[in-house]
Amino acid sequence: MRPRTLRSSTRWKNSLTSYIPYSQWECKSDKCFSLLLNHTGDNTTFFSRTTMCSNNLLADEDFVWTPTHSSFAVDWGIYCDTETQKSSINSFYFVGAFVGLVGSSTLFDVFGRKKVTLVGGFTAVVSTLGMAFAQDLWTMIGLRIVQGLGVLISVTGRFVWIMEFTPLPNRNIAAALCGVTWPMGTAVLILVAYIVNSWRTVVFIISGICFCLHCQLLFVPESARFFAQKRRNDEALKILNKMARFYNNPPLPENCLQLEAEEQRNEDSLAKKLRDFLRFPVMLRRTLVLIVCWFLVSLFYYGLGFGWHKMSKNIYASQGFGSLSEVLASISCFAFIRTIGRKKTQMLAFSGIGVCFGLAMINVKLSDSWQLSQIACLIAIVFIAMEFISIYLYTAELSPTSHRGMILSVCSSSARIGSFAGPYISHLFDYVDRRVVLGTFGGVAVLAALMTGLMLQDTTGLDIPESPGDLQGKHKIQDKEGDQEC
Repeated sequence: MRPRTLRSSTRWKNSLTSYIPYSQWECKSDKCFSLLLNHTGDNTTFFSRTTMCSNNLLADEDFVWTPTHSSFAVDWGIYCDTETQKSSINSFYFVGAFVGLVGSSTLFDVFGRKKVTLVGGFTAVVSTLGMAFAQDLWTMIGLRIVQGLGVLISVTGRFVWIMEFTPLPNRNIAAALCGVTWPMGTAVLILVAYIVNSWRTVVFIISGICFCLHCQLLFVPESARFFAQKRRNDEALKILNKMARFYNNPPLPENCLQLEAEEQRNEDSLAKKLRDFLRFPVMLRRTLVLIVCWFLVSLFYYGLGFGWHKMSKNIYASQGFGSLSEVLASISCFAFIRTIGRKKTQMLAFSGIGVCFGLAMINVKLSDSWQLSQIACLIAIVFIAMEFISIYLYTAELSPTSHRGMILSVCSSSARIGSFAGPYISHLFDYVDRRVVLGTFGGVAVLAALMTGLMLQDTTGLDIPESPGDLQGKHKIQDKEGDQEC
């Protein structure tokens, strides 16, 4: 029986609508023209961030912007000394995401995957639409907080929802497809941002696309595993039998959803769920290791992702290459998980990140436009994206159904801390030798690979746990011809 799948909403990359066109401006004042006349190089090297910022040139007074596409950074005077305000807008998105994930950590396991996911998704849609009409920086920051809150609740809920509908043999494929939808959304955004000159129109179009994608979730049923965990067996069977009829399979017997007896298993209180981490040290240890891994991969991803425009002159080309690398990552992740398993794939991804960052420390010019550091960071994006896909699947399979929503929310919350720091870390490339930043990234990536190898169990071929007690006795699935799977 194949499950229904959910499509990811179009992904939001704020860097495309907040881009600062440091190479697209013209002189206006005598001060600026004097600097241009005394410049020894060509005009290409003059019209740069260095010239503008080192000489304290002022927009509309010393120079005028001449970009082909608008951005709110230009509209609101964000450049040079105030450039960190753009990072604040990006970072406050992750503040909202952190608050949303912490607040919803028990909601998924209490109210269900579908309800909470829909609330988060439509909250993100409304806040994105509001951003198209924002008139100042503080309004944009407020809407970004709400947007981050909604998006991450929706993303986390959708993934739990998908994994609980997907049988073991197809779970790797489902995770890979989920991973592909992210760069596909980015590709759509890049295309829209390239065609449409106004950043407000871009945001308006993206909010409409996200609204349409979220509406289809209204027609997808709740997770049958969630209903079974809540002992609402009739509702779970109704969903499963509906799917069985769709695929011309026989109906399931009424007694197929027998769950083992456990005292207070159906208790939903936060205190009880937290006590379970003390009662089951295996679950606590795994969760702590996963929290560290999630933080690191998010730090790498957003620290490098928000710095892409600094690695290539054409922001659309650089973001496009980044999206292409993520598609490659999804395909690679599927192949590696299928071949070597979940645990070794995560170790390979972290090790690859460390090697790429190490290569990026070497100063080698490959052409007039490209250096070894850019190529190495491009390859690193593949490993980072591969790790992002892998860790979602790995965390879902290591977590029991009763706590899966909470554990994924907590782990994703730790990732939001890394995401918050990421945009600021990208600015270190302007002030600190890049070898210091890349060397630090590479070292902790290797440590994460070692932690995975020493402290986490491989879930390849293992049944998904329903309760914390199952973590001690997970068993391999044996495919028996003629058995009816429930």
